[in-house]
Amino acid sequence: MECHSFRLSNGLFSFSPNGLFAAFCNQQRLTVCLISDFQPIRVIQCSEIVEQIEWSTDSELLLSAYIKKGKLEVWSVAQPEWKCKISTGSLGLIAAQFAPSSRHVLTTARLHLRITIWSLSDQNVCHINLPKAANPGIDFCVGGTHMAVVERRMALDCVAIYSCDTWTQVTLIDCAAVDIGGMKWSPDGSKIAIWDGISHSGKLGIYLISGSQLAEITNLFGIHSIEWSPSAQILAVATVGSKVKLINHLSWNPIATLNHPAKIRESTCVIYCESEDQLKYQIVEDRPFTLPGESSVGQLVLAFSSDARYLAVFDQQRPRVLWIWELPYFSLKSVLVHCSAIRCFKWSHTDPRLATVCGNGNFYAWTPVGSAITDLRPTNIIASALKADRADWTASGEHLMIAGKDVGCVCQVK
Repeated sequence: MECHSFRLSNGLFSFSPNGLFAAFCNQQRLTVCLISDFQPIRVIQCSEIVEQIEWSTDSELLLSAYIKKGKLEVWSVAQPEWKCKISTGSLGLIAAQFAPSSRHVLTTARLHLRITIWSLSDQNVCHINLPKAANPGIDFCVGGTHMAVVERRMALDCVAIYSCDTWTQVTLIDCAAVDIGGMKWSPDGSKIAIWDGISHSGKLGIYLISGSQLAEITNLFGIHSIEWSPSAQILAVATVGSKVKLINHLSWNPIATLNHPAKIRESTCVIYCESEDQLKYQIVEDRPFTLPGESSVGQLVLAFSSDARYLAVFDQQRPRVLWIWELPYFSLKSVLVHCSAIRCFKWSHTDPRLATVCGNGNFYAWTPVGSAITDLRPTNIIASALKADRADWTASGEHLMIAGKDVGCVCQVK
């Protein structure tokens, strides 16, 4: 495995959406490299210590945000002489992102007082007042034609749909909800799922862009999060009690409930346990098998593989354990048990390969045919200090980024 290591600050690293470039920050120094050979093609000296970086959708522009200063700068990869400076003034800044057009930047003011849309082409500015701090509170549909924003109006929450061409409201979805927990567009961009906050009724509504309600699913008390399958045919809903309910896109009824108990009894499930003194997984045959590390609070984190065949579930109540379900059979395929708490896990964009990091220098890989552990620290002197808490793949699935707060590695995965 060929690896390139580099110094970071605040773990700031990002692959470009087209999979050709990588950007990383060390204090005020922003470096852009070609992924193919990791040679720098642009080194930018920013005006402040960078706290956030983000690529535009077309991979031509790069944003560096200085949250504490309420400022950000936008840079062109191909035209070094072009740059844009934005200051949010006394309202401050908590987040910045590109719109799908790549020619608009959205900033969110402190206390979620408003969202400001800045045009990079004609310098026009427009505002959306009093967005709600949901998770997420802003979401763009596939294709970037519409933006959904959770807002608070007349003591009730609602979701406003805006056109990304004119930034005017086209639909207002009145959910009659006291507390919207979040919303998420379907992968085909035709529907949006909106759910109640964790302490409320447990309703999940499916709406069209026109605002009409397609379905309402009830008895989902304590929704943590939801995740659409890549085909938009299954909606996975994480609820309290470490349960995941799978919703069918035809009837909008639950078709299965995935439980995550403290003991594994299924004989068909492969349990991989990280060895404490060797760099490998050991397969556990004994049943029932009691999972380690239980805490009193936690939520579920869900992620579908790119082919929608597998669902990875991380239960924060057992931070060392990762569950992998095979959805055609609604069966538990594998359970991975680690020596340290899981910090991040990511599927490849092209095939069912799962990368996991646990705050050390190891990279944990899972595929349907087996698992492996690789120690990246011996690759060079910089990597020896790696304590990874982030992982990400390029669009092609050929390169994998493993990064901690101060050190990062990019590996060519064969």
